[in-house]
Amino acid sequence: MSGEVYAMTVTELMERLQKYPQEARVFVQGYEDGFDDISMIEEVTIRPFPDLRWYYGKYEKTDPETSLVGEKAVLLFGRERSE
Repeated sequence: MSGEVYAMTVTELMERLQKYPQEARVFVQGYEDGFDDISMIEEVTIRPFPDLRWYYGKYEKTDPETSLVGEKAVLLFGRERSE
């Protein structure tokens, strides 16, 4: 699914999410305003952003092998990273 913009239904999203840990929280990238179709789903480890500013999201990705604090999450991308 990476690289294509895809208008996903709730049923299709639920089917895709079944392969991830059921207790994982789901996030979208927060920046500016508006909404986009889901273009990619990625399992990540997150932690609260240590130096929170109004223009940052509340969490950041962290390396699960080196971080003492972290939580499994599913990250939904609304657009290509290169956009």
